[in-house]
Amino acid sequence: MPKPIDSEIHSEDLHRALPSALTDSTSTEVLSGEIAGLRTILHAVAPGESLPLEISADTGRVYVFISGSGSAWNGTTQEVLELALWAPRHNTPISVTASDSRLLFLELVIELSPTDLVELEQNAGLFPLFISYSNCKTYKEKIKSDKTISRTLLPEFTFPRLCVGSVQTTGDDRVAAHEHPMLEQLFLGLKDNNCRVHAGATTFAFGDGALLHIPLGSRHGVDVEAPHKLHYIWIDLFSNREGMQWIAREHIHETGS
Repeated sequence: MPKPIDSEIHSEDLHRALPSALTDSTSTEVLSGEIAGLRTILHAVAPGESLPLEISADTGRVYVFISGSGSAWNGTTQEVLELALWAPRHNTPISVTASDSRLLFLELVIELSPTDLVELEQNAGLFPLFISYSNCKTYKEKIKSDKTISRTLLPEFTFPRLCVGSVQTTGDDRVAAHEHPMLEQLFLGLKDNNCRVHAGATTFAFGDGALLHIPLGSRHGVDVEAPHKLHYIWIDLFSNREGMQWIAREHIHETGS
């Protein structure tokens, strides 16, 4: 028999995972065990500190810089000045350094199958990939209003089975109810995010710094009331490469973007 849908929206407040002192650096696994084959680790690097990051041959790693400033090193140095996504070369030394403010970022650790490893090798020339928020391509989608700004941080068919993007709008507005049983999805609330997520019969008050897991296969949507803002990152982990055709079909990239 098919596994019943878990109607609960599981979440973690990332603010609570941070050290109280800005001079402390920490690495904390968040939403532990939530999605098979995916670990999410919140890193806080104190001002002036450097953090060598773990690597391994059988996992792929992508980093979402949330706040602060600094640099990311993977043979070459990338300056982190705003929200950004970084996908280093596979299984090569990497480190992150904070400048004069605490650097906060989320690490996505994906277990790679033999098929994933082949794809990663085929796309090796694309890495290290670094995309700052202000340089993201934008797209339209039927389930969103014309005033919504949707950005792509990690495009489909770049990294094995993983895509990342964001949604931004102001109330009154909504992301219409929809479902996608071919992927696992996380939402990360950005600064000033204040909206509601609906999944099945469950409603979740979704704010700044919340990391939440949309129940697999659930029909879900998001709404925001004036004068509040909706601004979050979505992280999609597909069961296979073919499933990414859904994004290629639904996301309509804007001219000149």
